[in-house]
Amino acid sequence: MFIGHYALAFGAKKINKLPSLALMFIAVQLLDHLWPIFVLLGIESFTIEAGYTELTPLNFSHYPYSHSLLAAIFWAVIFGGIYFLIKKNKNNALLLGALVISHWVLDLLTHAPDLPLSPFGDTKLGLGLWNYPVVEVIIEFGLFIVGVFYYKKVMQPKRKFAFWSLVVFLMIVYFMNVLGPPPPSIEAVAWSANAMWLMVLWAWWIEKN
Repeated sequence: MFIGHYALAFGAKKINKLPSLALMFIAVQLLDHLWPIFVLLGIESFTIEAGYTELTPLNFSHYPYSHSLLAAIFWAVIFGGIYFLIKKNKNNALLLGALVISHWVLDLLTHAPDLPLSPFGDTKLGLGLWNYPVVEVIIEFGLFIVGVFYYKKVMQPKRKFAFWSLVVFLMIVYFMNVLGPPPPSIEAVAWSANAMWLMVLWAWWIEKN
């Protein structure tokens, strides 16, 4: 999943207009924000194997500290807890925590069986939608369209150019990943993944007072 994660951040505004879209973007992609850092530090690892799945050549061989279910719950508690300590808003904190965990749930649908339940066991799960490209694209793209629709309806963004340019940019990146060639190296993937922070800044720009 890529734009599917952002779809939930957009759509979550139907549940609660607060917290900000930027914070929701961080929440839904927190595991993927941590993952490239852990890879560059040598804590987690992956390989590039052409044909590993139909949609991605990335074999996520070891990422229990960012992408296991137990880790996702841990990071959800940390992220939501920090928000609660600062803002003293329990409902918003719970929503952010749920968005963090949603990342693992959506990855469960698409990944090959490589998602650990915990860093302390060998059980790995994944329903493998990446091996059914047409189905995966329809589901993920459809989810994104629904999320964008709800955000626009609820928030009626004043910075229309910022909003629509982000929507278009996310779709372009998604289809480039789906249709493009395998990445050149592990380091290139890890460093480029850190560029997702650009989406957070973009979301902040959309809602900036």
